[in-house]
Amino acid sequence: MKIEVEGTRCAGHALCWREAPEVFPLDAEGYNALSGQGPVPVDDQHVELAKRGAAWCPEEAIRIVE
Repeated sequence: MKIEVEGTRCAGHALCWREAPEVFPLDAEGYNALSGQGPVPVDDQHVELAKRGAAWCPEEAIRIVE
């Protein structure tokens, strides 16, 4: 599984990080640090966390690529 973060949609609420800090690091300004990096692989043990973190994004900036 991979995740992709659309930086133009990320508003910096950090709800993804609160749900899954192991998957969604933040940059110095509090935005998702994976923004604009293309599809990023998720470790098998973090798949459920990634899905929960993505579901918490109010802007739907995180896309799950399976």
